[in-house]
Amino acid sequence: MNPLLRQLPQVSKLVERFKGTYPEAIVKEAVRDVISRYRAEILEGARNSLSGLEKDIEEEILRRIKPNLRRVINATGVVINTNLGRAPLAREAVEYIAKIASGYTNLEYSLSKGSRGSRQEHVEEILCRLTGAPSAMVVNNNAGAVYLVLNTLAQGREVIVSRGELVEIGGSFRMPDIMRSSGALLVEVGTTNKTKVQDYVNAISEKTALLMKVHRSNFFIEGFVEEVGVGYLVKIAKDSSLPFYYDIGSGLLLEEERLLGFRTGEPSFAECIKEGVSVVSGSGDKLLGGPQAGIILGEREIVERLKRNPMARALRVDKLTLASLEKTLRIYLEGRPEDIPVIRMLTEKETALKKKALKLKRLLKGFKDLEVGVLRDVSRPGGGSLPSLELPTYCVVLKHRKLSTSELSKRLRLSDPPVIGRIKKDLLFLDVRTVFDSELKLIKVSLEKALGLT
Repeated sequence: MNPLLRQLPQVSKLVERFKGTYPEAIVKEAVRDVISRYRAEILEGARNSLSGLEKDIEEEILRRIKPNLRRVINATGVVINTNLGRAPLAREAVEYIAKIASGYTNLEYSLSKGSRGSRQEHVEEILCRLTGAPSAMVVNNNAGAVYLVLNTLAQGREVIVSRGELVEIGGSFRMPDIMRSSGALLVEVGTTNKTKVQDYVNAISEKTALLMKVHRSNFFIEGFVEEVGVGYLVKIAKDSSLPFYYDIGSGLLLEEERLLGFRTGEPSFAECIKEGVSVVSGSGDKLLGGPQAGIILGEREIVERLKRNPMARALRVDKLTLASLEKTLRIYLEGRPEDIPVIRMLTEKETALKKKALKLKRLLKGFKDLEVGVLRDVSRPGGGSLPSLELPTYCVVLKHRKLSTSELSKRLRLSDPPVIGRIKKDLLFLDVRTVFDSELKLIKVSLEKALGLT
């Protein structure tokens, strides 16, 4: 027998060494796994020393007790980054979630009546005040909202939609698939690049239940194109005594110019209601800047039908989503949209971004073998929103003389806290548009760990 095997400490002794510091069940698992790994490496001739055993055990324990879902620093410059959790919530919303989560609430209880109430009441009035909608409700996400609208209004009947709007959303979910699942019968009109008023008119029959428009929020078409505007579709629907449903996707609450200071043609809830759309839906965690949710606004009779659909219970939101959404909406109501992180990031000025980048550069200077600079570049709104918009930004760029850029990126990604940047021209770009001021010093801490300096 290899003498090194006989030197391996007993599992029970190693457990005693750590169990006072960490949970015993985790310690036992970690000790057994590390000992097994060491034993296999000794038998394979890949290990000739037991040095570092306790260090490896402690690292394994720490790996196991670390939560899977973690806060990361988004230095990608993609504001609504789906992979990184989309919209970060406003500080007030976070504090309100903690307050609601720590005790009981009046989630479905009317304090004035002393009897059962509706969870929709907590946000419905605010949504109606902000947008002018007659009625409103909230479900768990916009895909759920699309499903609920189609299942309620068009199950077993035809829905007319432009062929150029049959989009694929995140996770390979395609609009035609959602429509089929809802029981609606898809009727495509027009071509990929051109759809005309007459295409809709000609497709209407006694089987038609709904006209539908889907905003192409995650791509755009240029060149020889034509689509039918909302105003025309509202008229066609009214002339045919049909409801008109618009899925705006990105969930812009108020007009672009009023909210962001520029226009790209992105539709908002408020504009759709003003134009007479029967029912409109969008996301809560994109341009609205709140939690994941599907916002539905529209005519009272239609929204009441949606609420009565049995699937509304399967798609309902919980108290924490409602809490964060209500607080986010109240920030809009109070005229403070700049306090919502997504809105603030999308509208931050170049001068402020350059100042932040220079500050981060100063923090990261002085690391051995690391070159640090500042470059002007562009950020993206992300999340399938405003696809044609490029936002001027400033980035801190890193280049290590001994580590490849991909290795440096990996080490920062695996550091604590993880820092996620983007690689371009063999440089690691840290885009400060999506970095909070409070995270600048944390990036330095993570870099020190990534380079083995702590």
